[in-house]
Amino acid sequence: MQKVSWPRRLGLVSAVVAVGLTTAPVAAHADGYDTPRSATADGAGSTQAAGIASAEQRARQAVLAVGHDCDAGRYHTYSIYISPGGGTWAYRSTHEAMCVD
Repeated sequence: MQKVSWPRRLGLVSAVVAVGLTTAPVAAHADGYDTPRSATADGAGSTQAAGIASAEQRARQAVLAVGHDCDAGRYHTYSIYISPGGGTWAYRSTHEAMCVD
């Protein structure tokens, strides 16, 4: 059995990853999830985790209100306000998903 060098192994792995990345979007749209939807919403909570969860949940609900069947999508969430004592954490989240038209 021939020993494979690290640079060659890295090149092979990179090629496989590149093929996977180029074919993944085509496969994702083949099942009818071909309509992009996005929504932005604000949410707040008494902890950082609760504030993030609230904003992301509201953004997801807004996407599902117009696209009844959507994939998991992705979130872009950032802080918009934190009270000086840390009792209120407010976040804004944008949710992007592919939905069935």
